Amino acid sequence: MRRALHVLFIGLLLAPAVSYAQSSCKTPSADCVVVGEWDVSVSLGLGERSNPIASSSSIPLVVIPQISYYGRRVFLDNLELGYTLYENDAHIVNVLATPGYDRVFFVRDDLQNYFVPGAAGSVSAPTPELQEAVDRPRQTTYFAGIEWIFNTESITGQLDALYEATGRHKGYELRGALAVPLTRSRNSFVLSGGFTWKSAATVDYYYGVDGYYSPGAAFNPFIKLGYARALSDRWSINAFAHYEYLDDAIASSPIVTDHAVTTVFAGVIFKVL
Repeated sequence: MRRALHVLFIGLLLAPAVSYAQSSCKTPSADCVVVGEWDVSVSLGLGERSNPIASSSSIPLVVIPQISYYGRRVFLDNLELGYTLYENDAHIVNVLATPGYDRVFFVRDDLQNYFVPGAAGSVSAPTPELQEAVDRPRQTTYFAGIEWIFNTESITGQLDALYEATGRHKGYELRGALAVPLTRSRNSFVLSGGFTWKSAATVDYYYGVDGYYSPGAAFNPFIKLGYARALSDRWSINAFAHYEYLDDAIASSPIVTDHAVTTVFAGVIFKVL
């Protein structure tokens, strides 16, 4: 059952169309990912991610690619790269490299915004001093650390302990999540929830303002509901709604104008490989 838990969790939590890696799997199908082969798909639809940063517009979601590879030990899932240290039917322990998330709100062409053109909506501009804080460079960051994925009869979970390894701010993050399938039929509904804890150094790099605001650590909970329905071996319907509450340490920043981030998307998935 090598790679099964990792693929199952990513499918439940991040992409409602679930694929399972199985030791008996020989050819790709709607519920099977072959170990050692690439899996490439693209979601086409309409959606939007709200942007809590002052003078910034919401981020439209139109084309969302998904690229993954699961080998016997090494795996790649979009921008995440990992290596499996231990695995059995109920637990996986990985070392993981994963990008920092918050940059998506400041840099439109950040890879985590995928192929997102244009903008929609806007808010009033802040003072010149605060606009300078919004516009200051925020480099791409990568976190590295340990990931634990576990599975029970009805719940799949994840816990990551991460350190910013690219030397931009040297902060820490803890990420945890649980995913529960509400239905096990052709129509798949999945409910998931979790949190991200960010150290003060991480929060300050993105939301601090020199001379105005120096934040502490932040705890952001989230909840997500996803829906998927397979239409054929290559086509499926995909929709989800994701709500993340921003801790006061972030929301109290003078460059932040909202206490939450909402992401919604509905469309179709085409499996290329």
